[in-house]
Amino acid sequence: MDEKKKPEQPKPEKKLSRTTLTFYIVGLFSVAIALILISYVAQARADKQLDSLSDQLTEQQTVAQGATQKMEDLQKQFDAINSALDEVRTSLDCELAETDVVSAVKQRMEEREVYALLAQINAQLLADNQTEAKQAYQQLVDQYGEDRLLGNTEDSFDSDINKLFEAVQKHFPDSSSETDE
Repeated sequence: MDEKKKPEQPKPEKKLSRTTLTFYIVGLFSVAIALILISYVAQARADKQLDSLSDQLTEQQTVAQGATQKMEDLQKQFDAINSALDEVRTSLDCELAETDVVSAVKQRMEEREVYALLAQINAQLLADNQTEAKQAYQQLVDQYGEDRLLGNTEDSFDSDINKLFEAVQKHFPDSSSETDE
């Protein structure tokens, strides 16, 4: 009889263990479902971020294509301006024009001013107006320098201006000594 009592005691433990086992199984399924839901939410969030990044990438590619197109347009404009500049250089037909168009144009404009001042000085001398002729001569020398007008510098004027200046300078022999002081 004592033996019979012993097997009865394990029965409630088996019942308890089945309940516990059922509880564990339900708990494991609950955890599995929770993990599935968490992974679904995480996947949905990752998909949204991926879509957002994909849209940004597409937008950046569009901007890059636009920038590339603008660069190509600017390159075409640069080439057109360069060819026009080459035409200007060849039309000026001067050694300076090949290296520096701006300097060549500036040189030509200065030569025109010098011719105009020399003509003004000659007109004053012909009108026997020594004071105004001397003032114009002094302005010419102050503005361009005697050495440059005589052709003694690198950026000197052409030989015609040199000869005209020498002719005018003969009328003002004392002026050259004033500029040297």
